[in-house]
Amino acid sequence: MRYSEAITVGIDGSSNALGAVSWAAHAATIHQTTLDIVFALETAAPPLIDYAVPEVYFDAARMYAKAAVETAVQTAKVESPDIEPRTHIVVDSARSALLSRSRSSSMVVVGATGTGRLTAALVGSVATALASHSVCPLAVIRDAGEQARPTGRVTVGVDGSPESLEALDWAAHEATDRAAQLVVISAWNSSGFQQSDKAFAAAEREIESALAIPVNAITRRLPRLRVTTQVVDDAPVAALAKASEDSDLVIVGSRGRGGFTGLLLGSTSQGALFSTRCPLIIVP
Repeated sequence: MRYSEAITVGIDGSSNALGAVSWAAHAATIHQTTLDIVFALETAAPPLIDYAVPEVYFDAARMYAKAAVETAVQTAKVESPDIEPRTHIVVDSARSALLSRSRSSSMVVVGATGTGRLTAALVGSVATALASHSVCPLAVIRDAGEQARPTGRVTVGVDGSPESLEALDWAAHEATDRAAQLVVISAWNSSGFQQSDKAFAAAEREIESALAIPVNAITRRLPRLRVTTQVVDDAPVAALAKASEDSDLVIVGSRGRGGFTGLLLGSTSQGALFSTRCPLIIVP
């Protein structure tokens, strides 16, 4: 089972983290699994201080963490009244805590923005570390402001790499569990081609044929799944951003052949994380 373990959501007390909690609670209900809420309580960094930190600092931090967790539990119950989240306040960095939790979770969920040191870590080094090293998929939830209206579409980016094919398989099951349509996108760079050239049409047909092989395998295993395939002439991040405008979820692999998934690590990872307008799942 893909969701045999709990879904873990990392929080920091921000409103965006509560959006991540709502999404995670909904996902836990859909997939009939447990929800774990984790607050990473970071201690003062020793290199930055040359005096003893007053105990009142730690008392205040613990009180803040406890209040944030209580609010998160209430938020989860509003989304899914029957859910009984497990809560964890851990003394650790967000990066270390969530990487550790990824070893025993079906998915780790974080908000794309928030407040304070934890937020900067989640958007930058922690999200990148989880995308690179997480044992389980990572879901990054944007703050959409008003509640987004469901579109009934799950979109996955595929470039033919083993990681993207794993993402395709994950996306197919997500779409099935959500009773959604699966949209499979493959992006390619047509530089050097004229659209009127026979070579352009031949290259596009070759990509379509290659994409059809794993898609047909998926539909044979999941005959009720509704699937649409698209071969687009666009940059991968731009294609993902456009697709996210009418998708409930975008899914990619953590690495690839320099297309969708390869771009999620390195210099353009921030662009991919911030350009998608719907939740993004990165599958290892």
